[in-house]
Parts: sequence; C-alpha cells; structure tokens
Amino acid sequence: MESLQSIYRRYFDETLFSHKNGISYATRPEVGDGYACKVTTYSGIEIVYHDIRYHKPHPFRFASGGRMVELQFTLSGQRQVTVSGQDHEIPVGQGALALLQDFQVQFYPPAQQYASLSLAVPVPLFDYAAHPFAASSSRNFEFNRLLKGQSFRCYPIENNARSMLLIKQLIADFHNANRSPLMMEATALELLHMHLLQLLEPTPRPQGLSREDVRKLHMAKQVLETCMADPPSLLALSKKVGLNDFKLKTGFKECFGMTVFEYLRQIRLDYARKLLKDQAVTVTEAAMTVGYGNVSAFSEQFVRKYGIKPSELKKQF
Repeated sequence: MESLQSIYRRYFDETLFSHKNGISYATRPEVGDGYACKVTTYSGIEIVYHDIRYHKPHPFRFASGGRMVELQFTLSGQRQVTVSGQDHEIPVGQGALALLQDFQVQFYPPAQQYASLSLAVPVPLFDYAAHPFAASSSRNFEFNRLLKGQSFRCYPIENNARSMLLIKQLIADFHNANRSPLMMEATALELLHMHLLQLLEPTPRPQGLSREDVRKLHMAKQVLETCMADPPSLLALSKKVGLNDFKLKTGFKECFGMTVFEYLRQIRLDYARKLLKDQAVTVTEAAMTVGYGNVSAFSEQFVRKYGIKPSELKKQF
C-alpha cells in the first residue's frame, strides 16, 4: 500500500509543480503563478500550503491506492474537486475532514487566486487521536469503521478564532527561515485535536432540548468565536441560529455550563492572552482586537481570570 509520504511526493511530481528547494514547489509557468510548500513532521503529518493564481482553468487528475486522512481549509478562491465520483468543494473560510482510500481525484481549478492549507494525517495517528472519543461513547471512530469500505467520506467543520490563528501561524512558519519543525507539529496536532473535538465528542443533551436545538446552540457558540470583537446582540444571535432568545439563554447554560455572555468573556480573554504571549501587540491593541473598548475593564477582568495584569504578562514574553 502506498505510504502517505509517497502519495504527496507523487502529487508534486506528477501535477502542476516543479521542485524549488527543500520545502517549496513552484507552479509550472504554463499553469499559473504561485507556489506550494510542504513540511513532513516527525509523526508523519504532511503540512501543505497552496497559494496559486491560475492563468486559465487547468483541470488535472491524481490517483492513489493508499489511504489517508486530510484536514482541509480553503482560505481564498475555490476549486471544484471530484473524489471517486463524489463532488467535493469547501467554501472560503470553511474546512473539512476527509477520509480517503484507493481514490481518484479530478481537480478543476478556475482562473483565479486559490489558497489553502491542509494537514494529511497518517491513518494510525488518526486512529490513536480518535480512540479517546470512542472510549467515552458507544461509537467506534476508527478510520475503517467511519469509511465503511468506501473510497471517500467527508465531514464539514467550522473554523473559529483559535483555529484561524493556528492556520496563520503555520503559514507564517513556512516563510520563517528559523522555523521549528517541532513547533509546527505541535500546532498541527492542536488543529487536529480541536476539530476532532468538534466532530466526535459526544454532547450531552439536556432535558427539553432536541438534537436540532443542541446543533443550533453549537452554531451560536461558533458565531461568538468568529465574531468576538463585534458580537451580535442576544436577540440577533437567536435569530441567526433559529432559536428563540429564551431557549438560547437557558439552553446555552445547560449545554456549556455558562451563560452566553460568560462564554464570550472567556473566549475574549483567552484570545487576548494568546496575543500577548505570541505576538508583538500592546495591551491596548490586544483589548481592542477582542472587542474591549475600555482597557481598564479589560485589565480588571484579565486579572480576575488569570491572577496577573496583562501588562505584567506581556513583560514575561
């Protein structure tokens, strides 16, 4: 059976690219402008970034007898893909977890800019990561059980502020001559774990809430994560997800153990803490980025949650 590394080696050798250096592949001049980058981590994850502008529609095919799990994110543009007879397209800003084995892919890239990030995960690593979810439920999340003998199965996933931060970090690492493969692997593993949680973790269903209610409450949670700097009002949020405001307020607390506003405060402070540790931003900039207009109120809530002033945390990094 073809290995994951071999699948990607052939993909770059046989499709639209010419090898440039250790991690970069230039788009062939007759195809378009742009490049792709690839890093193989110690655990065998293939981290791949595409940034291409095609001169004209340029369909191409690729096939493999191997098997793989791929976490995919479309960052700009679009390209239609048919995998073993099934149409597959990821809207901009969205993602998907795809399981493939003995597959044939037809790509139909349009004449436009296209950027994406993908993490190809070895099947044994996926099964290892998914095992705790199976242990806590009656379902089996192993690759073979999920795929059920098919060539292709895909699960849509939603991005949030944290996942977009991790995606941007991986892209920045590709352009950093002093990149750390170990840190890139850690970021990739966090992305994988985050989206496995989203897809596989069983959610207790409180009494009085239907499965559809719980789905809508998760949608409300994702809206807050995406729009934390300028969140909708409670009434606007309830209309956006299709729940009345009473069920949104009570159901959110029952499902997630905190109110809507408590959750919004938590994700704002968590993201601000991440910004202060990892990026060259001031306390004021961090506060404004996550939606605080009053820096004093931000600092007060930050101390209450973390036991340290944001300015003191900033000095440590």
